[in-house]
Amino acid sequence: MENSSFPLDVLGSSKVPPVAPPSASLQKGLRFLHILSLAVFVVAFLLGTAGNGLVIWVSGFRMPRSVNGVWYLHLAVADFTFCLFLPFSVVYVALGFHWPFGRLLCKLYNSLSVLNLFASVFLLTLISADRCVCVLWPVWARNHRTWARANLVALGAWLMALVLSGPYVVFRDIAVSSGTGKTDCVINYDPWNETRGDPGRRPAVEGPRFSALVLTRFVLGFTVPLLVIGGCCILLASRIWRQRLARSSRPFRVLGSVVAAFFLCWFPFHLVSLMSLVSILGRRSDLNRFVSVLWPLAFCLTCVNSCLNPVLYVFLGRDFRERLLRSLPAALERALAEESGSASGLKKSTLHSMPADGEFQELRGALT
Repeated sequence: MENSSFPLDVLGSSKVPPVAPPSASLQKGLRFLHILSLAVFVVAFLLGTAGNGLVIWVSGFRMPRSVNGVWYLHLAVADFTFCLFLPFSVVYVALGFHWPFGRLLCKLYNSLSVLNLFASVFLLTLISADRCVCVLWPVWARNHRTWARANLVALGAWLMALVLSGPYVVFRDIAVSSGTGKTDCVINYDPWNETRGDPGRRPAVEGPRFSALVLTRFVLGFTVPLLVIGGCCILLASRIWRQRLARSSRPFRVLGSVVAAFFLCWFPFHLVSLMSLVSILGRRSDLNRFVSVLWPLAFCLTCVNSCLNPVLYVFLGRDFRERLLRSLPAALERALAEESGSASGLKKSTLHSMPADGEFQELRGALT
């Protein structure tokens, strides 16, 4: 099988070979970035599996059933799964980008990484839309917003993410380097060997597929969710401002921080992906060298995001000093319940028509 001529446009590999052999200074810089990547992978694995595992336990088994708990449970599952597979990246980079785990795990790990991207951003979009519905249409939310329906909607988000990550299963493969003998986990845009015997057709076959993956990921995994979440935030801010309820904005701190952290951590990855697309299709070798340096940093930020949410739940919740004196599970439980009461600061007439399940009760008392 021929290796793809395009860069390793993947999560889980920070190695993007420049078109020309790298200079000595570039090689030295890349070695430092790879060491930094190893450190980030290990820390993200330890914090992410422990933190998200705790959120799964609290929201899934400790707290009463609530719509808000559904959203954060699924979000934690997405991040936990991503962090659980980070040791494969540790071994891969530590062995000098040698993949000893075979073709199946190569396909599985990289597709799971993209699955985490889409599932997380879709769930964050659902959380924002849910908050908006509760504030703007409380009567409708009271009658239709249930735990079972929230689970069905969340599963729909997972299904969409699974479909969008499917191409990464198809295009991922392993290839043995003739020079070093190492096995690499590569992205191969010609898995059916359509250009066998005619290498000149490779750009025409691989180019559109490469472009489709990058642009689909950027549009559906970043731009559209950002616009939807931004619109929800504007509507919520307008309602709060018109009713002059400054204190009612407090429960949105956790949600706002989680959303901001996601987009800030993932924006560099999408930016470098677009730069990679321009460098390859435009044959910009100078830009491709720049991309090879930015890839490890961009991937490190995505790893940080996967272990960051549990920290935000605890540190940005109400009464942080009190939280330091309480058990961590109790702190997480209160943070998630606190966030669920985003509509609780409305006027009393509106409060009585809000969804009456238990997830709103604590915040009603806290904000009155």
